[in-house]
This record gives sequence, structure tokens and C-alpha cells, in this order.
Amino acid sequence: MARERRVLLVEDDQDTADLYLEQLRRDGIPLEHVRNGNDADQFVRDRVPALILIDLRLPDGSGRELIETWAPDPVAGAIPIWMLSNDGPEDNLWWHNAPNVQRYFLKSRVILSRLSLEIRATLGLPYGERLDNKMAS
Repeated sequence: MARERRVLLVEDDQDTADLYLEQLRRDGIPLEHVRNGNDADQFVRDRVPALILIDLRLPDGSGRELIETWAPDPVAGAIPIWMLSNDGPEDNLWWHNAPNVQRYFLKSRVILSRLSLEIRATLGLPYGERLDNKMAS
């Protein structure tokens, strides 16, 4: 199964998700959004995103459980994961040993324009020009 050049945002708080969706899509990031772990797992197995941004507290379980479920899978375990949390990284030291987790972001300190640049660099998306709206939404 081919990996899409899409980013999956797993965030249950709709206000937070809307901020990410608006900024990142405006910057040309092809972004999809799901609100719970079950939908995230289904998306990952059906669509294979290029990057996952995941909240650690979800209404139907924890992001950690999902990450640990995906890790041994040859396809899902190869998807880079960036964690988003209100808890400091020192409260979740386990992520250092998770092979597919690359980054940890404290939600209160995320600067969305900077995050957008980092995602674009990770996915190899062009700088200084936006993707057409059809691809980014």
C-alpha cells in the first residue's frame, strides 16, 4: 500500500483541531482530521498517511496505546509520529523508546506557522508556494 503525502491530525478537541486545520491547510499542508483513536487506527490502516500528529488524551483511549499498537506493524510502524500534549515531555518519557515517535510538542507552546514549516520540510513539500486548495483540503 502506498503512503499518501497527507498528514493525519488526531485531536478530539474541535477548537484546537480547527486552529491546526485552518493554519496548516492555508499553508498548503494536505491535512486530514479524526477525533478518536478508533478512527485514527482505521485511517492509518486504510490510507497510510505520511505523518501523524497525535494528541495523547483521546476520548476512547490514549494516544500512547495507539502508538504502541502501530509500532510493531511493518507499515503503520514506519509512519513518523509527532506527539501533541498538554503534559510536558518529562511526564511521558516512554516516547524516547517508541521507534516511530520523532517529536514531542507541548500544545501551549506550538507556533503553528513554525510547525507548518517543519511539516513541509519533513514531507518534502515546496517552500514559498502553496499546493492547490484541492490537494490541501
